[in-house]
Amino acid sequence: MRNINEIADAVRRNERITTDDAITLWHDAPLWLLGELATARKRKASGENVYYNRNVHLEPTNICLFNCEFCSFRRREGDEDAWFLSLDEIEARAAELKGADITEVHIVGGVHPKHDLDTYCAMIHRVKRQLPNVTVKAYTAVEIFYMIRREGISVVEGLRRLKKAGMECIPGGGAEIFDAELRAQICPEKCSAEEWLAVHRAAHNMGIATNCTMLYGHIETIAQRVDHLDRLRKLQDEAPGFDAFIPLKYHSRGNRLSEAGECSTEEDMRTIAISRIFLDNIPHIKAYWVSYGKATTEMALAFGADDIDGTIGDTTKIYSMAGGIDRPTMSVAELEAMVTDAGFRPIERDSHYNHITRHKVAEESIKESIVVGVDESITPAENVEVEESGNVEITTNNDMSNPMIEQPQPVRKEPAKRSHKPKSRPKKSNKSTMAGSMRGAMEAIKRFYGRFPIISHIILIGIFGLLLLGTLYFGLNIGTRHGNVIKVPNFLGMTIEDARHVARNKELNIIVRDSIFDVNLPGGTVVDQLPRTSEVRDVTVKPGRKVYVTINAYNRRMVDVPYVAKQTLRQALNQLERSGLSINKLVYEADMTSTDYVLSESIEGYDVRPSSSIKAAVGTGVTLTVSYRRDEQYTIVPRLVGLTLQQAQSSLWDNGINVGKVIYDESVEDLISRRTTKVYKQSQALGTSIRRGNEVTLYLTCDMELVDSLAKAADKEAKRYEEQRRKELEKQRQAEKEGTAKSDSAE
Repeated sequence: MRNINEIADAVRRNERITTDDAITLWHDAPLWLLGELATARKRKASGENVYYNRNVHLEPTNICLFNCEFCSFRRREGDEDAWFLSLDEIEARAAELKGADITEVHIVGGVHPKHDLDTYCAMIHRVKRQLPNVTVKAYTAVEIFYMIRREGISVVEGLRRLKKAGMECIPGGGAEIFDAELRAQICPEKCSAEEWLAVHRAAHNMGIATNCTMLYGHIETIAQRVDHLDRLRKLQDEAPGFDAFIPLKYHSRGNRLSEAGECSTEEDMRTIAISRIFLDNIPHIKAYWVSYGKATTEMALAFGADDIDGTIGDTTKIYSMAGGIDRPTMSVAELEAMVTDAGFRPIERDSHYNHITRHKVAEESIKESIVVGVDESITPAENVEVEESGNVEITTNNDMSNPMIEQPQPVRKEPAKRSHKPKSRPKKSNKSTMAGSMRGAMEAIKRFYGRFPIISHIILIGIFGLLLLGTLYFGLNIGTRHGNVIKVPNFLGMTIEDARHVARNKELNIIVRDSIFDVNLPGGTVVDQLPRTSEVRDVTVKPGRKVYVTINAYNRRMVDVPYVAKQTLRQALNQLERSGLSINKLVYEADMTSTDYVLSESIEGYDVRPSSSIKAAVGTGVTLTVSYRRDEQYTIVPRLVGLTLQQAQSSLWDNGINVGKVIYDESVEDLISRRTTKVYKQSQALGTSIRRGNEVTLYLTCDMELVDSLAKAADKEAKRYEEQRRKELEKQRQAEKEGTAKSDSAE
């Protein structure tokens, strides 16, 4: 494990840090060092710019199916302070915003039991009907997953319908903390981390930009925060599309986690800074001023944040109901002053981080210009002094308009007497002729300016504008090498040496950002790259662009094997995954007291004990002996279709099931393409009851159209299964009630 100085040097070299590095920085780095490193990374990403926008929030309802421990916003239907906006009311609110000069409407709210996909699409349509030129950023992945699951269609199809209705981008809410065990404590009813990530992955692949968030400062650990950031970074590597990361500070008023309190401002700064340092592939870090307050937000700009959100206009209650700012609103002038006071440049943006330039026209009164000739008819409202050259200097006297004041007459200087003695004139050279012509032209310009000053100013402004446009056009063409683009080669499967040779010939630079180890691949093989190539279009970049690659390591990295016995299976799996290890086999033994409790652990035939000091290569499988109560010998097979191999394995292990054979179809042409496959079939269907420790075979393909179609069918099957389970539980509860009633009557 690297020390702080080594990590800091790596950051200064613009290298990617590991999760262990991030945990070390979070715990041990002095705050000033985090500020320095984060600001350096911020400047590489966005220079001196700090972004804001003109936006409003639309929160259709605070009635929600889910009852999260940390939420102060949620209300039940019928509660006194619950609200629900009809589609007509939503459209009326949008109509009220027509003259508000906004660029974005942000729509999020509770997951209302009566809202389906058509309702959500209609909301967007109604808003766009009133505000056709305003971007609609709508719905968290939690809302989207719920509405799509309820509709019984695939995520891709659901997103297509929302996009068609007018949704341009997706906010990042609902992510909370990805750790499964913690999620089960604070938001057990919400979609899982994998499902949240799947929604954003699908959106990115469809060209829909999104944001991502993390709710921090409650009962999570630093390791869980870093794990959360790591999953976001991996998704951005796999399917780029996150515009900004937004750390959301937990506020404690009015919810069931209140006893946890709130974290300090120093912890806020550490969170912002580590986010900027670790998330090297997400362009922007937002310090959401509604969450932090104005003073802390300004401070965050010195710790890597380059966005502060927008004007809001007192249109959100999510944070105010939890103890945040009561009536959140800021003017453009206040936002810009905050950024300027922090020493940065305020930039107005749209929802996609395009710069917005507004031309301000000063409202100045233009006084009438009076032109005076050299003859006797001089206007008495001016003091005029006529020089020999014929130039006229005009000074306006404000009192001259009063007819009661005697007006001074112009003073004329008598021209000097000239000698009439003829003088010999030398022959003019070409240079003197040219100089004379120039003087004559300048005199003509001066006379024209004196007679027509307004027209002269207009002409000068036009000339200056043309010069500026020409300078910008040619300067940008030269500086950005406009039109000079290179098609990104596909480096996958090449050795790193061959990739560098191809890159040099293309005027590109290869940077190794990470390594894995696959026993089936030669060392040094490129297994991933960013930017990626595409089968449907050419991906082009400027000459000199860096291409980041992941290679197969020549030697497997050795890691310490953690002792994971004497805790739950889920805790053990999380700890092993963070260490870079996997599961070889789950062995179940009957126990009188508990199910899914790890009794013992071994690796490659060696028993792991608390005092053990065992190292193993990354990816090595660990055998866990796990308990089960005799009445809980069976478990339920989860849905695996649509998941990657790694996700499917984790899901099976989490449910106490071993991974059987892994079978690839004919679309998988080589070892490299295996990394892009997803499950299209599983040997045991969703909902099947299976003995703990048994195996499920996985079938994988590169054909994403096949995966999407089968995932749609799996969604419907999951919906039917959930309904069946609900009915069974209802019958069970009813039977228990009837049994209790009979027992009471018998007594």
